[in-house]
Amino acid sequence: MIKGKILVIGILLLVLFSFEVTMLHSVSLGKEKSSIEKVEELLKNKKPFVIDFYADWCPPCNAMAPIMEKLEKKYKNKVEIIRVNVDLSKNRSLVLKYRVVSIPTFVFINSKGEVSNIIIGYREMEVMENEFRKLLQQQSKSGK
Repeated sequence: MIKGKILVIGILLLVLFSFEVTMLHSVSLGKEKSSIEKVEELLKNKKPFVIDFYADWCPPCNAMAPIMEKLEKKYKNKVEIIRVNVDLSKNRSLVLKYRVVSIPTFVFINSKGEVSNIIIGYREMEVMENEFRKLLQQQSKSGK
């Protein structure tokens, strides 16, 4: 009985220690902005962007990755893409804010900071590019 309790306490201490080391490591590397900070910055700067909610284990998400990479290159400096891994607890507030219940989910935010469209699931390149064009059209209509 005592050996079992000691084993449980040892495991808990190991888990806590590894969590603390991971957190210290991420803080020491912390020059890269979090997804939340990127979203806040783009909203403040009134730039159109797309939030790509995904998970590493998701086949449709993985199928969308090359399409989004092509669009990111094509629309560089015009429309920003922020990739948000839904499995990371640090991204939970964004997942809740944009009410993501299925992945992949793509949230299109115009230069006014408004959600212009939400696309859920796999889509062909043409469909996604059309949404990028809409974002830029909305921006030019608003005088930016």
